[in-house]
Amino acid sequence: MALLGRHHKGDADYSALLVSLLESGTAYEAHLALTGACVVNDARAVLFALKHSKAGVRVRAAGLLPEVVTDPDFSVESEIALMSYHCRRQLLRSILNTYRQDWAERLLPLVLDRWGAQEASLLLAVCSEETVLSRLPELGYALRNWRLLTKYYPDPVAAYFKNALQNATHQEKANIWWTFSSAIEVLSVTRPAIVLECALTLGPTDMIHPVLKQQLGILIQASPEDVFELLTREETREYLLNHGVPAGVLKKRKYFTTAQWTTLATLLADQPVHLAKVLDTLAPSCREAMFDAAYKEDGRKTRIFSMPLLDVLPHRLRDKEAARMLELRDICDHRDDMLETTARRLIVNAREKLEQAVQVSNADERATAYAHLVRSTALSRSGMDETLRFLIRIKNDQDPVRWQVMVELSNCPAPMFKEEHVNDLTVLVDSVVEARDTSYGTRSATEKLAFAILRENALEPKGDLFKFALRTFGRLTMRDGQFALFSMDWDSIPSSALEALFDEIYAFGVEANKRENVSVVLRMADLFGKAVDRLPKLQLLLEELLKAKTVSPQAVHYWLAPYGTRDARVRELLDRDPSFISFHDVFIHLHLKRQEWLDPFISGKIIKGKHLSGKTIYVVPAYNGFHRWLPRQQKALASLLERVALDAKRSFHERAAAMRSLAVMPDYCSDQLEVLLRDQEVHVVEAALYAFSLWEEPEKALPVLLGNLDGDRARVAMYSIPRCMRRVSPVLLTSMLSDLLNREKLKITVRKEAIRLLGAYKSSESMAILIREYEKPNVHKDVMIAIGHAARQWLDDERSWTMISAMAASPQRDIARSLLNQYSGGLPVEARPRYLQLIIEIAGHADAVVAREAFQAMSLWVNGSEEKVAASTSRTILDLEDNTRWKAALDTLIVASRDGKVNDWVIGVCTQLADTETKAEWNAAPERDLPERQRLVALIDKLTSLPPNARRVLIPLYTGMIDALKSKETLRSAAIKLYLAIVEWNHADQAALHLDPVIQMVDTHPHLLDYSYRQIARAANASQAYWRPEAILDLVDNLRDQKPFAAQYIGLSLLKVAGTSLLWNQACTDRLRAYRNHEHEAIRLAALDIWTVLE
Repeated sequence: MALLGRHHKGDADYSALLVSLLESGTAYEAHLALTGACVVNDARAVLFALKHSKAGVRVRAAGLLPEVVTDPDFSVESEIALMSYHCRRQLLRSILNTYRQDWAERLLPLVLDRWGAQEASLLLAVCSEETVLSRLPELGYALRNWRLLTKYYPDPVAAYFKNALQNATHQEKANIWWTFSSAIEVLSVTRPAIVLECALTLGPTDMIHPVLKQQLGILIQASPEDVFELLTREETREYLLNHGVPAGVLKKRKYFTTAQWTTLATLLADQPVHLAKVLDTLAPSCREAMFDAAYKEDGRKTRIFSMPLLDVLPHRLRDKEAARMLELRDICDHRDDMLETTARRLIVNAREKLEQAVQVSNADERATAYAHLVRSTALSRSGMDETLRFLIRIKNDQDPVRWQVMVELSNCPAPMFKEEHVNDLTVLVDSVVEARDTSYGTRSATEKLAFAILRENALEPKGDLFKFALRTFGRLTMRDGQFALFSMDWDSIPSSALEALFDEIYAFGVEANKRENVSVVLRMADLFGKAVDRLPKLQLLLEELLKAKTVSPQAVHYWLAPYGTRDARVRELLDRDPSFISFHDVFIHLHLKRQEWLDPFISGKIIKGKHLSGKTIYVVPAYNGFHRWLPRQQKALASLLERVALDAKRSFHERAAAMRSLAVMPDYCSDQLEVLLRDQEVHVVEAALYAFSLWEEPEKALPVLLGNLDGDRARVAMYSIPRCMRRVSPVLLTSMLSDLLNREKLKITVRKEAIRLLGAYKSSESMAILIREYEKPNVHKDVMIAIGHAARQWLDDERSWTMISAMAASPQRDIARSLLNQYSGGLPVEARPRYLQLIIEIAGHADAVVAREAFQAMSLWVNGSEEKVAASTSRTILDLEDNTRWKAALDTLIVASRDGKVNDWVIGVCTQLADTETKAEWNAAPERDLPERQRLVALIDKLTSLPPNARRVLIPLYTGMIDALKSKETLRSAAIKLYLAIVEWNHADQAALHLDPVIQMVDTHPHLLDYSYRQIARAANASQAYWRPEAILDLVDNLRDQKPFAAQYIGLSLLKVAGTSLLWNQACTDRLRAYRNHEHEAIRLAALDIWTVLE
């Protein structure tokens, strides 16, 4: 049809032909006409197709409209108003894909007014820049995919993203990065400076967001300095320690200087696992200097490094560090640790000890020693000759020993194996093949070793190593009767090597076919996967399987796998035996590619052959894709499927599948489905109702479904109706819903689903229908909840706010509760404060469960309304008569106060709770005890437990709370927590200044000494990622030089923290000894209970 259109473009007869095809009424001919109309840009035919009886034709015509209609005077506004939901969405997508900016500009206001922001946002990407700048603040919340808009207009999107981050609370910033993830991908390429600026200045500052983390490999190419600052700034120190350097940065390692990598290595010193990944990425020549920078030589005398870190060190340095660690008691006293560390030494130094370790009677210990010997050889990149000669002794050992050896050998770099090693390797492989107790694990490791050697020597097919690998595969195949256990990366070896490998096992496959052992060749085909195309001999073996008495579907599948020859091979199979149509791969080829070959198999005639007995009529398993079939083919298959659907002797599943296939045929038209609605079986009736919803003519299906809403099948019918509703015109949809809701007796499930459809498929009359339903007397609560969900689609209408406000005040808990599930980002910006006010009202609901959920929901609406949230939560916290809601309110207040915008409210709560006098009935009573103190302590605990970055912002708040508690003798412990929350441990002078009030308080109240000792250690440990141990030692010295006893005692607590971090180096132990000789007995006793190492 397309070729015909190219030859007759502009021909009036061709245009008449297109119209006649559309008038025929069949979907197949209509789709042919649309194909031709698309080629010749025949707008008349496309417009005519919009009125076709088949929904699929209308949807396709709507998609072609922007392509073929070029008349500037064409009224697309009138056309879209008459389209169904499906057609309208297809038109909007097509406008986007064809970049019809003129239509987008005209339709945007109309679509926004009638159908809402989500559909209007689809057009934004193809509008002009002026329209984008003016409409983006209004429609940005509804956009789901920012990629295309960012591609066309990166600057407006970048400005919108930056503004969103600036106005967001700390909690919401992470969600904003997720929302703009598709935009960040584009901006990282086109505007990397803006992305990095937002990350550095706007946050979230305490993490590298996963969206940003994925783009660091691109951003580092634009600005290595900014990426380096992002990784090393103090705020993200904890994140860096927990997650290491992102993979994208490691891949682009050349953009960082050696000095920058050295700085990163130093920061990761406390996390050897992440440091090992960094060193492994860099060149070996750089690693020693970075290792020395991260771990000073005098500071690593007693340090025990992890094995992954040792493995990436240069040979001599690794040997040196392993030798040092072997002198430590924690290593040499434990055999496993000693052997594991010995394996990290150079093989010339480790061989003797590891070979001696093999001489034990326990097989597991022996296997471990062998494994360490091979690992040491691999790490040293030398000594493989002696190691292999020593390993020969395992040929008579147990399978666990052989397994460990083969696993380690398979992990060795393949270039380490030379031709002089072939004899020793042959002995090891033969021991695996000949042993009767060889496990799958041992065989798998042997295959992995052989494949690595085969791949490494693929270009030398005459070499001894290549022949050894072939021999290994051949022997393993002969041993177990199967080629391999697991599939391998066959794409990594050339075809010549692959064919040589298959030649080694070809004879085995031939013999297996002679014995009719089909599983051998099928297993080969399965393991070779896509490489089957490159193995002609395997194709011959598979072809032999197709000539057997019983043919495996797998054999057909693998034989038809090569795409280039598939068509000819399918034809060959069908010519040989028509019953091959019963194989899925054969039928699916005809179904998708060769519909003209289908006629003999859907005619209803008996198909008799090797694979079908001919006793019954074979029905091809076609379930969809019928738009490729001719109408007569659809009719032929439909006659067979109708017989299946009406056959009461068949299973419910078969009958339901037949009905579904009938329903999705575009040109199927019959009254047999209505007959099935009167069947006695429930399953059959429900399947028929579902089938009606799939019809290409929803206008005919809807009356049938609506007629079944009063019986027991109402549930199935109602949930099938939406599939039809979205494909009919809005006028018909609204009238049907209105008539449905006007029924006096209607099931609750049906009524609430109908109301949901009113909101989902908006029209100009929908609001009036919704109000009519709302004003009915005695509305069921489930229906009222559905009305609330639908009303939220019309928040620009004051009437919807009236309904929602009444629901918020409803005494029924479920109705009020239903309003709490609304996501703030799903509403227009101007509607959010008003909706938050409804949530605040619900927080005062009589039901405590609803109130608690309201406070939890409120925490997600804080942005821009911190004052409102703080006022609501403060009232609840200070209401001591109510003990059910204050915890939820407190959590929400913490969220609102995190950015320091409601400090006065929090200080006010703190002051009032501190000033509240305890009632006699709440003092050590069985039900309640000191509620005001418990709430104040909980408030302070949550505020002081925030991350360090958040605490820096809240220093004015902490100071104000301290002032409020100064005069309260019973709250000094709480004041100490607030003082410690302000301390910057990485700056000794400032830290000493902030600790001074605590010291003074402890000096005058000695009973607080032990409490302060514990709290200071806890606070310092909680911020460990943000201070250097040397800074803590400076603080210890500062405190020790002070006169107050409390200062020196507290300094001992910090010495324990620093000593643990520095592994009790010389500087720490000297100070500890000095404390143990202190003049005060209490300090001496405390110092004696701090130990540098445990016995």
